[in-house]
Amino acid sequence: MVKTVLVASGKGGTGKTTTTVMLGRALSKKHKVALLDLDMTGPNTAHILGLSQKEVDSQKTFDGDWFYPIKYSENLEIFSPSFLFPPNTAVAWSGDKRRELIHELIDKVKWNSPDILLCDSPPGTGDEIMAVLRYIPKVDGAVIVTNAKRVSLDDAQRLISLLTNRLYNVPVLGIIDNMSSIEFGDGTRSDLFDEGISVGDELGIEVLAKVPFKHDLSALDFDGAAGVVAHRIGLNSKEVVQ
Repeated sequence: MVKTVLVASGKGGTGKTTTTVMLGRALSKKHKVALLDLDMTGPNTAHILGLSQKEVDSQKTFDGDWFYPIKYSENLEIFSPSFLFPPNTAVAWSGDKRRELIHELIDKVKWNSPDILLCDSPPGTGDEIMAVLRYIPKVDGAVIVTNAKRVSLDDAQRLISLLTNRLYNVPVLGIIDNMSSIEFGDGTRSDLFDEGISVGDELGIEVLAKVPFKHDLSALDFDGAAGVVAHRIGLNSKEVVQ
């Protein structure tokens, strides 16, 4: 049975979508991954993966009944609401219609037997993330993306309290401490948010990775975090046969 993992953040701008994409690529080295973009306000997963509008337009993504993912690599496929609207156009819908689209995306994408459904969740703790939690039958875990700024940690704590309450009871698999430092050309690093705060200690949850700010996303290493996530949802022993 497919395992479902949410990548979530208490606020926008923490690097949640980039983390989702990089984690998905790392997981796809050993598992079949379906990457579902559920961020209605900023559906940017396809852009970060490098899919061009021409590639998107050349494939059937909706037939009136079902949505069809785009195959990015042998073990990674993606569906995003950005496939359904003209480029750079906002999803200018009310809350009810947005929640309805979230429901449709969860129920009606024709995935090709993935091991993991990795969701780029709406940021914050509002109606859209609660719709995700309501419509996914079973969420096996969540990865929280934050940084060491006080406002980001406060929002992350609110999100964790939502995910782990008695209504949803979602296990938090770990924290990604994103943009923890900036790396210079000579190899030295400097903390970006030097507020004397330890993200792991503050939230009381294991930090899976401390990710530096880099312009070259391919240089970011998420293999360790992917291994922990796979282990904690029970996929550690499964290898994809190429």
